[in-house]
Amino acid sequence: MAEWISAETLADWMASPRPLTVIDVRLGKVGTLAEAIHIPVTDLEDEPRVFPQDHDLVVFCQFGGRGSEYAAEVLEEQGYHSVYMLIGGLDAYLALTPRTVSEGIERPEVSS
Repeated sequence: MAEWISAETLADWMASPRPLTVIDVRLGKVGTLAEAIHIPVTDLEDEPRVFPQDHDLVVFCQFGGRGSEYAAEVLEEQGYHSVYMLIGGLDAYLALTPRTVSEGIERPEVSS
């Protein structure tokens, strides 16, 4: 069963030699982490991908909710065993390390 990891853990893993594939499963793409590949969650099921079996797979959505959970479930059904979900999603990672984000990230306006 997929496990949740923190933004701090993901940052540590990305800075290490750990074999890792980071997957942005958000439906719309307005920019993503430089280290991530973008595959919308709906495409994971409709068009299965082949990821290295020796890699840990980390999926994230915007807030770390149902999109990540569904993507992890789909990947596990496809036979992947080292699947992780990012707690708090992209927002949590951006709050921790905004300098590692590729150009094009648009942060939503916060209304007061």
